[in-house]
Amino acid sequence: MFEQFIKKYNLPKYRRVQLYTQYYKNLISSWDNLSTWPLQLREALKKEIPFSNLTFVSSTQTKEKDSIKVLFKTPKNNYIESVLIRERDRNTVCVSCMSGCPVRCIFCASGQMGLQESLTSYQIVDQVLYFARYLKESNERVSNIVYMGMGEPLLNLESVSRSIIDITDIDKFGISKRRVTLSTSGYVQQLRSFMDMRLGVKLAISLHSPNQKLRDFLMPTVSKENSLIDLFEVLDQYTKEKNKRVTYEYVLLRGINDSIEHAKELATLLKNRLALVNLINYNENECLPFKKSKNTPLFKRILEERGITCTIRKSLGEDIKGACGQLSGTHQDC
Repeated sequence: MFEQFIKKYNLPKYRRVQLYTQYYKNLISSWDNLSTWPLQLREALKKEIPFSNLTFVSSTQTKEKDSIKVLFKTPKNNYIESVLIRERDRNTVCVSCMSGCPVRCIFCASGQMGLQESLTSYQIVDQVLYFARYLKESNERVSNIVYMGMGEPLLNLESVSRSIIDITDIDKFGISKRRVTLSTSGYVQQLRSFMDMRLGVKLAISLHSPNQKLRDFLMPTVSKENSLIDLFEVLDQYTKEKNKRVTYEYVLLRGINDSIEHAKELATLLKNRLALVNLINYNENECLPFKKSKNTPLFKRILEERGITCTIRKSLGEDIKGACGQLSGTHQDC
């Protein structure tokens, strides 16, 4: 986007530095605030490049003010939602990479939309910058970014990888790669491509089942063509080469994947693997029939007794439908 403009006008390096500094670091709110550029050049930029590739529609805040969900509209009139999660030691932006999601996991509200549109890298970065500007007003910063919103990142890999490069570029937004996490449902071929890019960010796998049969039921679109055997072959290669732990996300659904037997089976699956299990209490949605598990502490204890490192994700944003699995575009009904 900016590169083409810079090349077209044959701008010297210092103009690019001025643009990146103002846009990504000083977090200006419009091209009119690009005060280091002369008026004529600013006007040309304003005509050729939109300041944001998303239109703000509405925002909703939790009662505790620890989460803010924002509804955006794309130029193609599709909707996405992004969430800022504010905790004592961090401010995490959960970005979407698609409007809707083609994976259609049966317990996820985003999946019920189907795929409406894949976002560009600029639209993904726009979500981060929106919240960065918001936090700037209270002298705070974005500390973490997670690709855990609407959409499957590996099915929009070109845009997602480009956005990661931009937000971790020290000359641009400059967030540490260690503070960026990409979550995927496990498309094996695309996962290999992602690993080959060596982007240096953390990896999380939406697992949700300890066996192939149950995963085929919960996640039929991805599971049937990307078996657990093939998935773990790639993940084992990843941990061997990088010596990095993989986070496995596991949404607990009452009476479906939360039994003692499931916990034991999951422990066996992950035995001797460099793994962290992130247990997620299901965030109920009136559009879907699933219920929150009552076995979360027991499930965690069983895993830990068998040597599996395990945490329970703190659920924030449930009352504004901004928690895990709830993003669906609030303009839509069930």
